Amino acid sequence: MVIRRVPPGQSAVTLIADVQGSGHCEYTAKLSSVADGGNRINVGTAVVDKACSGAMCRDTDASYFTVAGSGILHDVGPAHASGYRYNRA
Repeated sequence: MVIRRVPPGQSAVTLIADVQGSGHCEYTAKLSSVADGGNRINVGTAVVDKACSGAMCRDTDASYFTVAGSGILHDVGPAHASGYRYNRA
């Protein structure tokens, strides 16, 4: 995952996932807004790059990212419980 500092409406997040059952998926999401003093970014739908992804990959719902200690929490909605945590590499 790469998060870029961009103005609203620009591509802010690139996420590459290798998911069992879905295969290789690459997504890009545009920044909607920034909140909580810059500790939270809201992004729109994560759109699949069909040229680089498997046929089973699907666009995702809008979501948000928050800073959490040395990592980042990704809230992707109630269908995914508490979302995902990414630690800095």
